Amino acid sequence: MDFDLSEDQIMLKRAVRDFLENEIAPTVDERDRGGPFTKEELVAYIKKLMPFGYYTGNLPEEYGGMNLSLMTMSLLQEELCRVWGSLGLAVGAMCISISDMLNTGEEVKKKYLHRLATGELIAAGAITEPNVGSDAASVETTAVLDGDEYVINGTKIWITNGTVADIVRVLAVTDKSQGRRGLSRIVVSKEESPFTTRHLHHMGWNCAPTGELSFVDCRVPKENLLTYSTTAYQGTMKVLDWARALMAILAIGVAQAAIDASIKYAQERVQFGRPIGSFQLVQEMIFDMMAETDAARLLTYKAIHKIEKGERARMELSLAKGYACEAATRVTSKAIEIHGAMGLSDEYPVERYYRDAKMTTIPDGTTEIQKLIVGREALGMRAFV
Repeated sequence: MDFDLSEDQIMLKRAVRDFLENEIAPTVDERDRGGPFTKEELVAYIKKLMPFGYYTGNLPEEYGGMNLSLMTMSLLQEELCRVWGSLGLAVGAMCISISDMLNTGEEVKKKYLHRLATGELIAAGAITEPNVGSDAASVETTAVLDGDEYVINGTKIWITNGTVADIVRVLAVTDKSQGRRGLSRIVVSKEESPFTTRHLHHMGWNCAPTGELSFVDCRVPKENLLTYSTTAYQGTMKVLDWARALMAILAIGVAQAAIDASIKYAQERVQFGRPIGSFQLVQEMIFDMMAETDAARLLTYKAIHKIEKGERARMELSLAKGYACEAATRVTSKAIEIHGAMGLSDEYPVERYYRDAKMTTIPDGTTEIQKLIVGREALGMRAFV
């Protein structure tokens, strides 16, 4: 296995880190206390990041992309999440939305993809509901065909970018008698087919706009139905694979930030007449933090490498997501211990790192769900239907 990055990847990684450290990092701590991004703020950040390949870098050139590899996009994403988990989540989720739209019919691509690629439109995906989390096949939102329109009724919850999105890919029941095969995904444009939103507060990712979306007799043109070579449910599972990779990368980025901050603090903080970094128990914590983060990184990039080769990687992605997110929680907790009382203060970023890390353990399949997926893949036995 070749662990070396290409020269282009090394140069891009350096350029991105310099840019993020100089242009984004100095404002993060203060802005992170200020609530969710507005659409205007998010678009402004996108415009700054796009020249490096963020947001649309993996798209073909005909859609305004750079045709970057999934591995290169993942390296970019890790650097962004290392600086700011909220922005990394918001940008990464939009990238998934755009990639998903690329795999559907020409009618929907023609209608929305170019506008998405320029940052004119913000997209989100809506799966989770108040009564439906891990069991995506049991969504209760309905879409009933009425002439040339679908009429959508239902509520979606915990939708990343939901409060700022112009278009939302909604998973809904179009034929209940068909079970999973009766599920469809439909693009709902807020301008054409209004729906209401409200922001949901959470312990971490303070600036990530997370919404509850309510659809009441929302009428959508039937040509907005997303088409797939398989079923809409299988398409949704593929999106969840990408989302799990994003969560793992976010966790790794935050964990690396906690390591960097802890090393700096341990070198500078003096107790008992010497830097605390010289104490054996602090060095043991640094060892544990580095080992767990690198193990998470290797699991994640192994899974991404398999996807790039066109291979199935569901088990590897679940291993990566489950391990990386729990590891990041442990790593950031140790960072707080190294910082002592200062670790509990928002004057230092490690308390933010802990909150952001803990957030990764729930979305797109809890750690427990990841364990069941790995068990199913390894044993050939299902713990759930």
